[in-house]
Amino acid sequence: MGRTTKKQWVKFLIIIGIFLLFLFGLYLRLISIRTEAAKTLSGNITKPVRVINPIPTETWLYREVLGRVEGGQEIDIRADVGGWVEEIYFKRDESVTKDQVLIKLNDVRKVVALQEAKFRLQASKANLNETNRKYNQNKTLFEKGIISRDNLDSNKNQLAIESANMKSLEAAYNRVKWDFDNLEVRSPINGTIIEIQPDVGQEVFVGESLATVVNLENKKVIAGLDASIARLIKTGSEVDLTLSTHGITEMGRGEIVGISRNSIDDSGVYEIEVKLTGDDLNWWPGEIVTVKLPIKKLVNMVNVPRTAVFSDSSEVFIFVAINNKSIKVPVEVTWLDDKTGFVPFALLPADSQIITEGSSGLTTGQDIRIISD
Repeated sequence: MGRTTKKQWVKFLIIIGIFLLFLFGLYLRLISIRTEAAKTLSGNITKPVRVINPIPTETWLYREVLGRVEGGQEIDIRADVGGWVEEIYFKRDESVTKDQVLIKLNDVRKVVALQEAKFRLQASKANLNETNRKYNQNKTLFEKGIISRDNLDSNKNQLAIESANMKSLEAAYNRVKWDFDNLEVRSPINGTIIEIQPDVGQEVFVGESLATVVNLENKKVIAGLDASIARLIKTGSEVDLTLSTHGITEMGRGEIVGISRNSIDDSGVYEIEVKLTGDDLNWWPGEIVTVKLPIKKLVNMVNVPRTAVFSDSSEVFIFVAINNKSIKVPVEVTWLDDKTGFVPFALLPADSQIITEGSSGLTTGQDIRIISD
């Protein structure tokens, strides 16, 4: 029984010894960490960093918005008269010239009305000619004293009545003829058909949309902006344009030629008009492009990567290197994109270099070693 108790005590003491050794190891590790931290805080550790030389420059701050390509002139052709579609002479994407017939309508009522108006006008002209002949004849007789003044005046009044009647019938004929002529729907401009609405045999009514023609010369891009950006845009500014379709990206240039001063339907959106300056851009109306707008010129600024910029609860800052020491410098950053920003050159100390790598954990006055590639 005593031998068993002795063995148990030996095992217990061995376990206690191992536990004490473990605690001693932890203590040594803690001392090592605290020593290293103390050296870091006191600036005794020289930290390797990479730097760039600040070079003042000027650039533009851009914003990207979406715009829609539009033709130089786009016209929605509507029916001036009603009728039934008899012929369609053009298809979508075909070119037309001004006054070419696009669609022919048919309406028997207008054909009959034109014939009736024509015959009435011919009869009126014949009556007027006959009345005028009689008036001239009676005028000669009056001068010879054969008929009285009353007879001559009566003939003159009849001539005026016939003349007025002919003019009235002539106006009626022209009105009916206008209806008849507009059964042929013509293109008002040179351009390209981008839409034909009706089919052959379909009845159309006055004011109904029949076709859309667009002039592909002098194409433009219309984009909507909010007021904060619209007020920064200047007419005459050049912009970059990007069109991406089916995995293919096309680049173009344009010029801002107009800025609306009133929002669209009080929505707070303002429109800008961008004229395409490249003749080789085969962009179609309706396509969506990205417009890169210059909104602010940055002068005497320094380009810094995002890796060089830090922030805490109170300020944004970078570290610079002066005489192999790190210096914390509060800055204001204008971001160009998600990787690059600009800081005012005037905020940087003289003869300093911007630390771009190795800034994490740095403190002001810490020794640093600049790594050169």
